[in-house]
Amino acid sequence: MGAWFQFPLLFLCWLAALATLLVFLETWFGLSGRNRFIARRASGAYGVISVFVPMYGRREKVEQTLRSVLGQSYPFVELVLIYSEENRQLSELAAEVRALRSHIPVRLVRTPFSIDSHNDRIRALETAEPSAHGRWFVILDPDVLLDRFAIEIAVEFAGSNEVSALALHPGVRCSSLMQQIIAPSMEQLLQMNRIASRFERRKNAEFDSSFLTVNRGAFDVMNRINRLPGILNESGWSMWAYQVEGLRTFEADGSRWMWRNADVRSWSADTNVRRRYSSTSMGFTVLSAAVSLLTVIGIAFGLIHGIDNFTGASVLAFAAVSYMLMWISYFLFARRLHAAVWFAPLWVISHLPAAVLTVLEMRRLSRATPGISHKEAQKAQKEFL
Repeated sequence: MGAWFQFPLLFLCWLAALATLLVFLETWFGLSGRNRFIARRASGAYGVISVFVPMYGRREKVEQTLRSVLGQSYPFVELVLIYSEENRQLSELAAEVRALRSHIPVRLVRTPFSIDSHNDRIRALETAEPSAHGRWFVILDPDVLLDRFAIEIAVEFAGSNEVSALALHPGVRCSSLMQQIIAPSMEQLLQMNRIASRFERRKNAEFDSSFLTVNRGAFDVMNRINRLPGILNESGWSMWAYQVEGLRTFEADGSRWMWRNADVRSWSADTNVRRRYSSTSMGFTVLSAAVSLLTVIGIAFGLIHGIDNFTGASVLAFAAVSYMLMWISYFLFARRLHAAVWFAPLWVISHLPAAVLTVLEMRRLSRATPGISHKEAQKAQKEFL
């Protein structure tokens, strides 16, 4: 085959290998540095633990979360349900949960305002805090499912290590086999888009972390700070935004003990609504799909035309490097997501449908949020929960 095809293919395979290597390194050394903590069972010496659940979103997901809280192994737990009186479905659910026969007492806190936004949930938590009796607080998103040991493990770690607040990141689980195959590629594309757009960087955890364990003293300190006049009130209640002497915070990966049920058709909304796509994400997703095809073409070209010349050997080498890096990346994502680890050698088969599903989700989000501000777009994306 003429050099008019070989040398452009060599150049493209070189660029693809370089780009894949850069994305791989930044993903796993810049974005995935979540600390893991050693889990130990609690002795019960921490007294009552108050679990706050602001109720918003779909009733089915909220109900699953509440049942996972009621099934906790720690014996001294109270459940504080915060709901808006405007939401009839969740008001009825709160009443049903309170009527259940359980060893866990349930307290209801009704707010006259909606709690769909972050700042509204902060106000609701400040309203509910006086009714709680616990020495430790757990603030939980209403779409996170807990292992039966999750709460006592978190409190034992925080208490024994004198940590004032512990933020844990939940994992993700898919139900069907097909979704378990596609899910690692969906997560891979989402992480690639974050790197390419520079939209979201690793940063200190926020108060609205999906699972936050905080002792009552630290909560009161930060609550008093936030009540000071000025910009603090405008920025919202955020323990992690201030450097306060005597308060130790810790952020870790809790995917072993808590997770979200996710659907690949609405991946970013189901896994973490704060991880949004940017305006350039669609083009980058299409480019990523093209690179995956180019990798296969390069390997096929090298095997068919042989490696007896420098150009053919170089094309095969660069394409093989890209394929192996994507193979390893798929394997690591699949292991984190408890997905189809065994499918890693065939990652390219799931990468293409994942790219199509990612583009379709972007189109749905863009149609739902035309010409609105960043804050409004973020709020609209929460509707996918």
